Amino acid sequence: MSESTRSPKSALFALLGAGALLGASLPAAAQDHPAGQTIDNAVGIDVTQAGFDAILALVPSLLPSGIEVPELADEYEGALGQCWLGGYAYSVYDGWVTLSIADAALVPNSGYLTLDADLRIEVNDASVPMQLYTELECIGDTCDVWVDPFTANINTTLALAVDERTGLLDAQIGTINLDYSDLTSGKIHLENCWIGTVEDILNFFGLSLFDIVLGLVGGELEGAVADFGPQIEVLIEDAFNTLVLEDTIDLAGVQASYGIVPGDVQIEPAGVRILMDGYMDVAEPAPCIAAYDTGSSYGTDGALPAIGSVPTGVTPGYAASALISDDFGNQALYALWRGGLLCYTLQPGDDTLPIPLDTTLLGLLAGDAFDDLFPESKPISIVTRPKNPPLLAFDSESDIGIVVDDLGLEVYGELDHRMALVVGVDLDAEAGINLALDGTTGDLAIELALAGEDLVPTVTDNEFAPGKDADIEASFSGGVGSLIEPIIGGLAGDLAFALPAFEGIGLTTLEFAPTGPGGDWLGGYAGLGAVPYGGDAAACGTGGGCDMGCASGSRAPGSGWLVLGIPLALIGLRRRGR
Repeated sequence: MSESTRSPKSALFALLGAGALLGASLPAAAQDHPAGQTIDNAVGIDVTQAGFDAILALVPSLLPSGIEVPELADEYEGALGQCWLGGYAYSVYDGWVTLSIADAALVPNSGYLTLDADLRIEVNDASVPMQLYTELECIGDTCDVWVDPFTANINTTLALAVDERTGLLDAQIGTINLDYSDLTSGKIHLENCWIGTVEDILNFFGLSLFDIVLGLVGGELEGAVADFGPQIEVLIEDAFNTLVLEDTIDLAGVQASYGIVPGDVQIEPAGVRILMDGYMDVAEPAPCIAAYDTGSSYGTDGALPAIGSVPTGVTPGYAASALISDDFGNQALYALWRGGLLCYTLQPGDDTLPIPLDTTLLGLLAGDAFDDLFPESKPISIVTRPKNPPLLAFDSESDIGIVVDDLGLEVYGELDHRMALVVGVDLDAEAGINLALDGTTGDLAIELALAGEDLVPTVTDNEFAPGKDADIEASFSGGVGSLIEPIIGGLAGDLAFALPAFEGIGLTTLEFAPTGPGGDWLGGYAGLGAVPYGGDAAACGTGGGCDMGCASGSRAPGSGWLVLGIPLALIGLRRRGR
């Protein structure tokens, strides 16, 4: 990709993305990653006990609220005909059953989860009883029958693994055990019979009203519970597999492919961790960075924090967390840099900047250092030389930082009817990103922090104003700041992502903090619960894709600023609807 001619405002947005939050030198990399290499354990998704408690809020929707019970009947003909010596007949009809969750727990253990739930079961009631017709020794009668609410316990195990064939998470429910021990004969009511001793008579013939009722509802309950197992599997799999991302994006002409796929599952009493492997790469490296490209992104090999650990500044009791390694984030930023996202040539005639692209702008950037060189206004052009890829920085005052050193800026002016290099500057900048979740709307607002004092220029070429390097450097950061601060202010209220809800369950709170033994992981720590927001295709204004969320707010002119959005996508934000 050659150096492209892009709008000045687009270039300034890219400069925002090349911000630096760390001015100190970086330690030697533990293991750099070749371009496009899949990074093992790039992202960790943790669910704690509080998260599984929130997931259990979906369980009632998996059970039928009411079951119509089909008629149950049987008869036996006695030795001398149905009416003599043990003959009987009975039928039960107009029965119904309602189910609800009295209590449930999904608890992680070492290597598996246990599901234990108490179902509250009602079999008719006194106001709407079922009917029991009996014919014993040729004496028939119809009775009203209902059952006091009782509890049935179900328990099973749940194993999680990554399917090697599909690369997706596979949940497997074990044998489901169903216990009716709370149903006793004393909870079964039999009334309005002229034969008041029906139960005794049934017992005489080897029958029991208890067995009849259990036979009536047991099959229906067992069928409902049998369906419950696969539904739990699908619920867990769908919840986790929405995290799987594989796609290609186009950022200001830079084509980049990326993937985040499950690599392993860890289950321990503190919670469940899904380890995701990830990569980002560009289709074609840009010629403009060929002289600077080392062929690999910066790596630190930092260890993950323990499941359920609480970093400083994070509220204990979070339900889930997304942990992004700086190795993965740095690879993503490296890929975009390698694709030429920060390579710009700003030519005269582009009127998208607040002031013309001429020596008036040079005066704003460099003060009066070149006034004698340009007594009259002349066109200028600006070329960027991005010498280093941006890097993530987590130990900053902002939630996320992006660091880059030596972003070269060359200013060319018209001298003797040709464009000559007037001044070259290496720019270090400091930019921050803060994220704020609105738990009512689901909007994740993105606040950009970059001011003139965060920009540190160093003059590298100055043939026409020798001895004035310090003056140029003093003016440069203020001049660039005066251009970008209004843009930052305009963007502050416009950038937001609309997060999705899953079956009415979504993020209620969201906090960010660096974590891990070396502080080289960024953790997003979320509370989960019932939320009023959600996403669908209509809300996104598209035909699909909103299961992954959609963007809200206006899009600023130019697209170089999107380099700031890449780290956000890597910590679990849903990609924009299309």
